[in-house]
Amino acid sequence: MDQFDPAAVAASVAEKAGHFIGGEWVVEGAAHIGVARPSDGVVYASAPLGDAQRVDHAVDNAKRAFRTSGWPRMAPRERARILRRFADLISADTATLAPLEALGSTRPVRDVCAWDVPFTAEGIRFYAEFADKLGGEVVATDHDHLGMTIAEPYGVVGAIAPWNFPLVMASWKIGPALAAGNAVVLKPSEMTPFSVLRLAELAIEAGIPPGIFNVVQGDGATTGDALVRHPDIAKVTFTGSTRAGSAIMAACAQSGTKPVTLELGGKSPQIVFADAPKLDEVARRIAGALAVNAGQVCVAGSRLLV
Repeated sequence: MDQFDPAAVAASVAEKAGHFIGGEWVVEGAAHIGVARPSDGVVYASAPLGDAQRVDHAVDNAKRAFRTSGWPRMAPRERARILRRFADLISADTATLAPLEALGSTRPVRDVCAWDVPFTAEGIRFYAEFADKLGGEVVATDHDHLGMTIAEPYGVVGAIAPWNFPLVMASWKIGPALAAGNAVVLKPSEMTPFSVLRLAELAIEAGIPPGIFNVVQGDGATTGDALVRHPDIAKVTFTGSTRAGSAIMAACAQSGTKPVTLELGGKSPQIVFADAPKLDEVARRIAGALAVNAGQVCVAGSRLLV
């Protein structure tokens, strides 16, 4: 797929510009956020601005599914089988996922087909293989005592994904959480909100119980803040800016301590030694490492040490 019709894709997202909670679409008439194409700044759709009440709705569904669906108590190999099915469906859905991802992120659709969609599916497969390898251990004790640690799922994980690689970044968050038996409430970036909704649909088709993987739309100040502060969110995972990561740490501390995993922006160095051969080739590679995806990569080589 080298081309697609942006107008047709924009029309398709307008039909499903909502949240995905409890295995169902939730379309509301409350406040919305305009979603613009990065290529020209034209607003092509709108997404709902989930408030604290909507976040509470999503978390309640996830909590109920965690308790009643059997997902955390399912045989680990069965969870792995369902996740592999999920990955297969992602791979087979390139014709739908790629235009959604390309329109929202302005990544070339051929690159999305060749890299983003396959890498998203492979990420789910990778974590699926951990489902039966997460265990406890027996610790050293006196001969007449038994001590052990047991690995258990947290419960409901709050995940916030960025806008530079929406599908791939989402898979890195939902993959390990689901493999370990957790439920997830994911908030995608308000700038790239639509492709992950298709992931949520495919999750249901794969056999992941309704309510185990939910998507709530909105911005950071309203929706993201309500999500990380929610008392029933047992763990938070975030990828984005250092400033937002700091705010999330503070919010989690103020609302009740919970584990937080942050992947924040960096200034990755590239080092060129004096004996480097073919400096023209080195220069081309350095330029590529800095400019790939318009420089919107957390490991972009934005410092050069020669």
